Amino acid sequence: CIEGFLPTATVAFLDEIFKANSAILNTLLTILNERQFDNGAGTRRVDCPLKCVIGASNELPESDELDALLDRFLLRAQVSPVSD
Repeated sequence: CIEGFLPTATVAFLDEIFKANSAILNTLLTILNERQFDNGAGTRRVDCPLKCVIGASNELPESDELDALLDRFLLRAQVSPVSD
């Protein structure tokens, strides 16, 4: 059942996006690129109504493998920490 999870969301906030494992990141790339989710080992594709994704991370990706995901975000803003 995917009801209430990312494949059925219209707007999503993804916190610490670059700390996900490779399987999750590959699934996320498919959702962002194709607006579809493979539900059940690629045997059934579900259309995703996703319109907006906001991602947050405390650190920038250091791996070249994560560049494909970073490129999907059109607007990037680096925010300085709040000082004491």
